[in-house]
Amino acid sequence: MIPMVKSPQGWLGLTLALIAGAIYPLGFAPLEWWPVAIFSVATFWWLLNGQTKKYAMAIGFSYGMGYFGVGVSWVYVSINTFGNAAPPLAVLLTILFIALLSLFFVLLGWFNSRFINRYNLLAQIIFFSTAWLILDIARGSGFVSFPWLYLGYSQTSGPLLGVASYLGVHGVTFLLVITACLVTLALTHNNKKTRSHSILVMVVLLMLGTSSSLYEVKKDTAQQKTLTIALIQPNIDQHKKWDRNYFTPIVKGLFDQTENYWGADLIVWPEAAIPAFDTQVPGILYELDELAKSSGSQFITGIPMLETRDEYYAGIKMLGSQQADYQKQQLVPFGEYVPLGEWIRGMIDFFDLPMSSFTPGSSAQTAMKTAKADYLPAICYEIAFSGLMQQLATSTDPDQFKAIVTISNDTWFGKSWGPIQHFQIAKMRAIETGLPVIRSTNNGITAIIDDKGRVINQIDRFQSSELAGAFLLENRNTWFREHGYWSLLILVMLLIITAFALRKR
Repeated sequence: MIPMVKSPQGWLGLTLALIAGAIYPLGFAPLEWWPVAIFSVATFWWLLNGQTKKYAMAIGFSYGMGYFGVGVSWVYVSINTFGNAAPPLAVLLTILFIALLSLFFVLLGWFNSRFINRYNLLAQIIFFSTAWLILDIARGSGFVSFPWLYLGYSQTSGPLLGVASYLGVHGVTFLLVITACLVTLALTHNNKKTRSHSILVMVVLLMLGTSSSLYEVKKDTAQQKTLTIALIQPNIDQHKKWDRNYFTPIVKGLFDQTENYWGADLIVWPEAAIPAFDTQVPGILYELDELAKSSGSQFITGIPMLETRDEYYAGIKMLGSQQADYQKQQLVPFGEYVPLGEWIRGMIDFFDLPMSSFTPGSSAQTAMKTAKADYLPAICYEIAFSGLMQQLATSTDPDQFKAIVTISNDTWFGKSWGPIQHFQIAKMRAIETGLPVIRSTNNGITAIIDDKGRVINQIDRFQSSELAGAFLLENRNTWFREHGYWSLLILVMLLIITAFALRKR
């Protein structure tokens, strides 16, 4: 047990954990009060100090309920408004989802009490930060597959954003959790010398992180290219999108919005812009292909792709002089596939939403290659998977100009924070890879983001509009794009070895 100011017990401790978790999301978009998120983690670690396994697990659950209860409660909108679940049922399902995610913090509380608390101060900080990192990665993988609200995302406009260019968003998270632990020691440790050392180490870490950010901002450009781009934001009501009565006006509206922009280097329609399988609309696709070829444009649209009756994909088609297909690899749980679907389908409308049985695409897919640029495709949710974007980046010609093209439909989440958090995640992909992000959405936020995560231009939410013009875009070489998470893995392993070697001192 670390000699700190004693944390409260009983219901008071659980209440403080709930509050600490609830303020955590304030560090992210739209507010972006990033020091609040660090203070939240610092409070959580303080509350866990020296607790029994059972109480530490309760602290973890309470913290998680606040963390996800405020941070991702926007799932209620899709369950209630578009899943047709009555408000009481929608609230219950939202709470169950939040409780499921909170189990990751229950596990962290148990692990901290069972194993981490027995070691010295240095080892505790390293082991706790590593455990937090591992659970973040686990939450973004497998059955749960929900890579949201990672602490590192709070730095898209913070002083440590440059660290992501070396270690990715998980590396930024790791550094910030260590910083949070040092904040705890600086505020609560009983030994003045330890408090001073904590502040010193924290300042050094922040200076190193800030220096890397300043270096990346001023780093020489590897490549430049001016591209004429037209991004179409139609702002289609989700209730109408898959209603066949609205199919013709939806497609006609997209053609009308695009009419003045044929001839641009790249024209992009959003996710599932054409609300039909590709095999159902060969005439529309042929017309788009001819328009693209005759005008010299590369045209990209989201469209579902049908292989067989039981096998279909969320997809991107690129038409024009160069053609390519891309099939979405990372599907949205309960939105594009239903876990345990054979058991729960039919229970409520939310488990039977239109187009909710997609097949995941192959992991061997590569970037879409054109004469002027290689485009890294990402459909909606996929932009949240940094490893996937890094993998696609390495599939391109090193000498060719590159950009990430992501299409999305955040209409499912209404006026909530969800789409704004999603946009913040897209900024982080630009910072990590040193590549611009071209983002076309159904109802916002459509934008062009530069290689350092700064917004060049955007269309706000709930507008039917076009973002078009000539944009000078840049590529910046980053260590993360070349090496992925190998550097972070080596760093964490070295710190763990150090922690074990010094754990009793």
